[in-house]
Amino acid sequence: MHVQRVASGGSLCNSRDARFQRPGRWDQDDVVKVWDSSSWDITDQVEPWDTWDRVIGVKGFPGGLIAFLQTSTDAEGCGFAAPTSVQAYAWPVLQAGKDLVGVAKTGSGKTLAFLLLGFIKLRRLKKKGEVDTAKGPALLCVTPTRELCYQIFSDTEKFGKPVGISAACAYGGAPKKDQEWAIKQGPDCLIATPGRLNDFINNWVVNLDQVRYAVLDEADRMLDMGFEPQIKDILSKVPQDRQTSMFTATWPRECRQIADSYIKNPTHIQIGSDDITTNTNITQHIVSCGSDGDKKAALMKILKDMGWNGACLVFCNTKRMCRDLAWEIDQDKSLGIKSAELHGDLDQRGRDDAMSRFKNCEVKALIATDLAARGLDLRSITVVVNYDAPRGAEDYVHRIGRTGRANDKGDAYTLLMSTGNSKEAANIRGIMEKAGQAIPTPQDLRDAENEKGGSSGWGKEDSWDTKSASWDNKEDKWWERKGDDKKDDADWWKKDDKKEEGNWWEKKDEKKDDGEWWKKDERAEGRDDGGDAVTPGSLIDSLLGGKRPADDEAEDAPPEKTART
Repeated sequence: MHVQRVASGGSLCNSRDARFQRPGRWDQDDVVKVWDSSSWDITDQVEPWDTWDRVIGVKGFPGGLIAFLQTSTDAEGCGFAAPTSVQAYAWPVLQAGKDLVGVAKTGSGKTLAFLLLGFIKLRRLKKKGEVDTAKGPALLCVTPTRELCYQIFSDTEKFGKPVGISAACAYGGAPKKDQEWAIKQGPDCLIATPGRLNDFINNWVVNLDQVRYAVLDEADRMLDMGFEPQIKDILSKVPQDRQTSMFTATWPRECRQIADSYIKNPTHIQIGSDDITTNTNITQHIVSCGSDGDKKAALMKILKDMGWNGACLVFCNTKRMCRDLAWEIDQDKSLGIKSAELHGDLDQRGRDDAMSRFKNCEVKALIATDLAARGLDLRSITVVVNYDAPRGAEDYVHRIGRTGRANDKGDAYTLLMSTGNSKEAANIRGIMEKAGQAIPTPQDLRDAENEKGGSSGWGKEDSWDTKSASWDNKEDKWWERKGDDKKDDADWWKKDDKKEEGNWWEKKDEKKDDGEWWKKDERAEGRDDGGDAVTPGSLIDSLLGGKRPADDEAEDAPPEKTART
């Protein structure tokens, strides 16, 4: 196993007071550009709220809120040494009542950039009696995923309760009844996903007539997920005299069209490049692996080295791999840590339970699919591991962006196979080059991209490049041999015993039991009787003995039913 450090980042600080890269300032590497609605560069005309003293001087927020943002004790407060760059430039624009388009990398503090000024505006409107939130919410935030929706809702409650701002959330996958009840209580803010919000609007559960401050968060992701019709329908029902903000990590053509149609003369703030880039506070590592065994060994080593004060988020491309890794981590007594899984097969209660246990540090490792790639904002995450290489460059950036939040330091590991990850390696190399990494592109990435094999010494016995297994090995060229040997070895499918043993598909009685086992799963999926479907995986599991108990089995189930790969 070979590890290549890609970005300098120093040692990881566990003290909250020492987490910040440059106390008193945001990341100096950020290049900020500001344009007006006519695309004129007005960067020099905007005075950023770059320090808390500056925020106090312009009377941007109440003193108690600023103290809460500054306080760095573990008991209370956020411990923000200074506003981030997107906050420093967004706050004065929003305070002036202008619409805003903000393009910034993940983990840059966009949530507080739009929430806090929304609270200030909302309190002023309520005091003047210009809005009646008993009839409907005055602040609306639309976001793509249920995880991000709940995260913003949690922040809204955290920062809104001290100033008398109430909130509710609405997202799919959870019972409608509880969400309807919360909305009928007349919350000041509503955080929602497009699908569930549209459903509530069409069923007269939500009235948007009172909305005066609307936010589209992660707009590029919503458009990628096909929510453009819902977004347009929602914005068409919001009053025209609203103030609107759009925040996005990238600035594709679809986002520009939405902005042109539904945002009035917006000020455009660009933090860094408009291409999606990585957070410079994250130290990126590439781990070259020659086999699946190498990957598991590398993951276990990372978890062992993480330390008790850290928390690790592990990304897999499949739900099955999430389950398997979570089980193996729990079974490895040498690690001494607990894990939880988060993926699409879990219902909302299961997802909430996994997130709650991870947030409360009951589990130190969360094994997840890309469900957790956006919206998970926990400063306790010190390490991110791409156990399976992400399929796209954007997925890579959002995954590793779960650490290094709010100017904290973080480490991200990507486990690349020496063969089979050429496309993924090329994406990662492109991201690193765009980020302007100080170190040249690692040779491991080049090798993985060209499928030349990594520098790992692991798994050599299983390599396709060994002499005994080579396709060019003359001794193995059975297809070129002549005579009876070829027929005996190569044409084994033509032997007479094919009829007796190989033609199982021609046996009338056994065809139903053996040959069409894959069709049982299709029938079972449509049943309502709760019967257990036979799947290719479950058949193989029963034959191989498996590695761990099935998820839906009781602990006292017979041994033959508790095995699963």
